[in-house]
Amino acid sequence: MKKIIFVLVLALSSLEGFAQGVYDDFIYTRQAVTERKVVDWPYLREADVHWAKRVWRVIDVRQKQNQPMNWPKNPWNIVLYNAVLSGKLTAYKDDSLASFMSSEEFKNFMAQKKPTEVLIDPNGDPEDPTNIRIDSIEITLRPEDIKKYRLMEDWIFDKKESRMYVRIIAIAPLVSPQIDGAELGEMEWCWLKYHKDVSDADVADVRDILVNMEVFNRQNDAARVTYDDWFEQRLFTSYITRESNPYDLPINAFADFKDNGEAALLEADRIKYELFNREHDLWEF
Repeated sequence: MKKIIFVLVLALSSLEGFAQGVYDDFIYTRQAVTERKVVDWPYLREADVHWAKRVWRVIDVRQKQNQPMNWPKNPWNIVLYNAVLSGKLTAYKDDSLASFMSSEEFKNFMAQKKPTEVLIDPNGDPEDPTNIRIDSIEITLRPEDIKKYRLMEDWIFDKKESRMYVRIIAIAPLVSPQIDGAELGEMEWCWLKYHKDVSDADVADVRDILVNMEVFNRQNDAARVTYDDWFEQRLFTSYITRESNPYDLPINAFADFKDNGEAALLEADRIKYELFNREHDLWEF
C-alpha cells in the first residue's frame, strides 16, 4: 500500500513539474523561476505621452526564432489553454476586452457534432448492420490547433524620459477551424489581457501566469528565462497585420493589398520601419 501511495505522489509531482516546465533531474533545487514576481511597468502620465500608435501583429510559432514556444516541457499553447480552463485567466470575446467568455464557451468554441458508427455489442459481429448504431461525437478545438498568436500593442513615446515604450495590451490565440471539411479561415479563439491596470487589481492577467513559466534558453540551461522575459524583451519574431486607421481594418482588407500578399507584406515592413525610426525622427532638428 505504501509503495502505491509513493508511486502516486511521484506521478503527481512529475505532472506539476511539466506544468511549470522545471527539470526534476537537476542536482540542485531550481526555484528562481517559481519565486519570481511581475515587475510592473513604470508609471506613465498622459501629459508625457507625445506620440502613440496602436499596432496588431502576429507571432507564428512555426518560425525558427519562435520554436522555443513549442518546447515540449512547457509549450506556450498548453500554458494558456490550461490557465483559461482552470479560471486563472479571463477570456474576452474581442479586442475591446469588454465582453467576457466563460470557460465553457472557450472550451466549446466552434465545437461540432460528427456522426460515427458505434457497435451495440462490442463482442458482436462488426459487419452485422443490426449491431451498429449511429452516434455522434463532439469535436472541439485542441491546444495543438494553435499555431499563431495575435498581439495588440501600443507604441508610446515618453517625452519626459525621451524614449519609446512598447506595451502589449492583449494576446489572442489564432485557429483555423473546419466544419465538414470546409475551412472557415483564421479566427481569434479569444482575447486575453496581457497586463492589468490599477482598476483590475483583483483580476489575473497573462503576465501573472508567464512570470513563473519557463521557456527554453538556447544559450544556457542554467539560465532559464520565463515567458514574461520572452515577451518583455521582445525575443520573438512577428509581422504586422494592422495599425490604427480611420476604417479600423487590417492591411489585407484594403483594396490595394486585398489580392496581393506581397504588397501587404511590404506595407507591413513600411509600418515596422516607420515605428523603428519614429524615436530618432522626433529628436532630429
